Amino acid sequence: MPRKPKPSHLKAVTNSARGKVIEATQARLSGTTPPAFMSDRASQHWPELARLLADMNVLGDGDKIALGLLCETLAEYLDARDTVETEGATYRAETEAGAVMYRAHPAVAQRNDAARRVQSLLSEFGLTPSARAKVSGLPDLPGNDAAREYFT
Repeated sequence: MPRKPKPSHLKAVTNSARGKVIEATQARLSGTTPPAFMSDRASQHWPELARLLADMNVLGDGDKIALGLLCETLAEYLDARDTVETEGATYRAETEAGAVMYRAHPAVAQRNDAARRVQSLLSEFGLTPSARAKVSGLPDLPGNDAAREYFT
């Protein structure tokens, strides 16, 4: 399977344009309001993740939806984790013959799937150790940076 192409804004911050100088054309995050599609629980994670990514100089206006999906997936993971903690990782079921079986709780699979998706989205934003080593941040853009004023 071929590798996913690296987004141009990540090429700009990792200097991986094979000798070419790439100018960062993506506008930094101009607003701090989460997208309207986000749930209340997911919206709780927005300020922390947006601030973290703004501090890394990698968050642009075009990343709002992807960051919203990261927040939603993180909330999904936490919901499934809470269910497993409350109800247990297994449940007891009886067969028609009367035998007792222990099966994995459906929330275990949901939690594991959400964890994989969170890991994938964290990598996309450079929030894992290996991905962070490849990201150095966008160059400073001229003019006022609304995100920097908000988060400092």
